[in-house]
Amino acid sequence: MKKILVTGGAGFIGSHVVKILLDRYSVPVRVMHLPRDNMINLEGLDVELFAGDITNADDVKAAVAGCDVVFHLAAVYALWLPDMSVMDKVNVQGTKKLFDECVAQGVTRVIYTSSFARFAGQGMDATCDETSPFALDYSYYSKTKYESHRMAEAYAKNGLDIVIVNPVCPLGPGDYGPTPTGRVVADAFELPVIVGVHTESNYIDVRDCAMGHVLALEKGRSGESYILGNENMAHPDLMKVLQKVVGIRRPVVSVKPGALLPLAHLTEAVAKYITGQPPFMTPVELKISQAGLIADASKAKNELGLPSRPIEETLFDAVQWFVANGYIKNKAICRKFAVPVALNVQ
Repeated sequence: MKKILVTGGAGFIGSHVVKILLDRYSVPVRVMHLPRDNMINLEGLDVELFAGDITNADDVKAAVAGCDVVFHLAAVYALWLPDMSVMDKVNVQGTKKLFDECVAQGVTRVIYTSSFARFAGQGMDATCDETSPFALDYSYYSKTKYESHRMAEAYAKNGLDIVIVNPVCPLGPGDYGPTPTGRVVADAFELPVIVGVHTESNYIDVRDCAMGHVLALEKGRSGESYILGNENMAHPDLMKVLQKVVGIRRPVVSVKPGALLPLAHLTEAVAKYITGQPPFMTPVELKISQAGLIADASKAKNELGLPSRPIEETLFDAVQWFVANGYIKNKAICRKFAVPVALNVQ
């Protein structure tokens, strides 16, 4: 390898991919990021920074120049935006610009970060794998990722070496957004009770997810998809593990998604007509939670050697990072994590 490009390399997953690449290889790493991106996760790293927009063909051409391996993580992940078409411009049109440039410049391998949304939604108790059909056609985000996923498969058939990875719900340190999953952890202790939505999802440590990307580079088969996941867990159970990790006990109330639907419609209406800011809950989000988010990641584990650390370690490190960076306001948790502590789950 001569040089590696990582689009979205300043992001939650992307920054961890960059760190692994720097540790694993002695080749330059270029990070393509938006000028307005938060760069906290790349501080102190020996990387080449390229400020540009994936929707701008000239920026994409300049970013790819001289690189023979490309990790494409840049995307807009949202369940609600004032202008939803932004997701199509970035996730679909921007991805096509990048793939075209990779072909034109002779890139030898592309690792494309799709989404578990491509395979999810097969039913509340059904397990989703890489053979599952697309089912979340009512989600704008999911539709854009499905379209770009199919595009990646088409480019692979036409000769571009592309391996596709499909992360589930990532958790861990460095979630400066935070992501919707990270926000659940950061905000869990803001109320006297912990609300656990009655649904089941698959969670993976962001560092294991990032390693899955690098292993896809090394071992993945072109044109194939790999779900990057670890443990399937009901949301109320996740909240109970989180309680043990932080050492604070509170009642966990399990709520069925349907019971929250009126509130979701209200918060979405407020966002649309008053605030213009993303609501903390949307009807589509609740519908997805009832559609089935149980994942089978055995393909990635068997073919790539995807690692899987305990969820307790993941949650502990996530909380420690959230406290250190001011995301968690609970005074008891802040006092406990004010200085580095060791994980001790009884």
